[in-house]
Amino acid sequence: MAHDIAFGAVPGAPLTAVESAWRDSHAGREERSVPFWGLMMFTFVLFIAPQNFLPGLAVLMPAKLAMGVAIVAYLVGGRRFPVTPTVQWGIGFIACALVSIPMGFWPGGSVAVFFDQLGKSLVVFLLIASVVDTPRRLKVLLGSMMAWGTFGAAYAVIQYRSGELDPTGQRIAGFNSPLATNPNDLALTLNILLGLGLGVLPAVRPGRNRTLLLSAMAVLVAGIVATFSRGGFVTLGVIGVVWTAQAIRTRGIRALGAVLLVALVFGVAAPAQYVDRLTTIFDSEADATGSSSERWELMETALSYIAERPLFGFGLGNSRHVQVVRGGPDREAHNAYLKVGAELGVAGMVVYTLFVLSAFAAARAARRRLARYPEGVEVAHMAGGVQLAVVAYAVGALFSPVPYHFYFYYPAGFAVALAVMTARIEAMSAYEPAVEPAAESEA
Repeated sequence: MAHDIAFGAVPGAPLTAVESAWRDSHAGREERSVPFWGLMMFTFVLFIAPQNFLPGLAVLMPAKLAMGVAIVAYLVGGRRFPVTPTVQWGIGFIACALVSIPMGFWPGGSVAVFFDQLGKSLVVFLLIASVVDTPRRLKVLLGSMMAWGTFGAAYAVIQYRSGELDPTGQRIAGFNSPLATNPNDLALTLNILLGLGLGVLPAVRPGRNRTLLLSAMAVLVAGIVATFSRGGFVTLGVIGVVWTAQAIRTRGIRALGAVLLVALVFGVAAPAQYVDRLTTIFDSEADATGSSSERWELMETALSYIAERPLFGFGLGNSRHVQVVRGGPDREAHNAYLKVGAELGVAGMVVYTLFVLSAFAAARAARRRLARYPEGVEVAHMAGGVQLAVVAYAVGALFSPVPYHFYFYYPAGFAVALAVMTARIEAMSAYEPAVEPAAESEA
């Protein structure tokens, strides 16, 4: 309910959600437009990396410039960031990371990882939670991310069709941006965006916009296939199952027709080489590259690190360095949860897992509660997309060493923003549902 949300001041005293609802005038929203558009520009640079196409832009450091403008505008305006369970778990995770630094294998390396990766992700998380404060802004940011992700997916398909592969000659090289430097990272990005798109889909009326969205999602799926990522395929399958379960509960058994059609088209259109690669999920000896066996070995190593230092781990970002010093390959476990456990200890791994689960719970709660109000139905659909995006990350993280990167912090920020919007709508609607709630549909 509304009282579940407090606001941490920068500076100032706590503010209840009801007071925030009445305070949030048009003028107040306009004051936050500068940090919002700074966030938009940063997100564009993060996805597209225009400095790689126009080298002259690199001198301007567009990502740092955009983020700097957003942060300064946010602080100068005396903003308040919402304190929800997801934010609290996020702060707890940061605390675990900071505690691990002086206890770690290489404190200097941990400090670098904090400022280069985790610190930046935390800033983006808090900015999204604070300035994406209206349905329109949520829709604008989600729509732009879908557009930029479609560009990356189309680029992946072009790479595959033209034979522009990595040095092994087995897979595409990826897209030269921070979120897609290799095909596995690109697949994770596209899966998260696909989840967001599936949520937005019911809110888009039939017509040109719906056709564009469906086309974009088709390109995203094609891009995931082009990466030949086994983790990407598993994540895609889980998204499909969760979405299908939700669709059946809300629209009935007739929703299965569209799902079966999509599955049939996917099975027919998928390249034979892609299907062969997927078989190595169950038969690691069939993988000529040896990557499947290596991943299992690296996960076993991470488990041994957790057993060796269960309290504080080897320090933020240090598992790879420990591996090299001990004569192992310059690799790390392709599992975000095990990576956190090896570097921050068991407590850090538990807190991180609860951080992810809290974002899922926040998006699910927003979806259920917003569906009761006419003015909240569209946002409820977007909350469903955020819920699927968190699922995509939670599954994809089992195959990717990315706990400190931006991938999770965008959906988590959206989940917090949705919690705030939900409290505001409930407060402004005098807590009385105006329509019958839709059938419960969360897995």
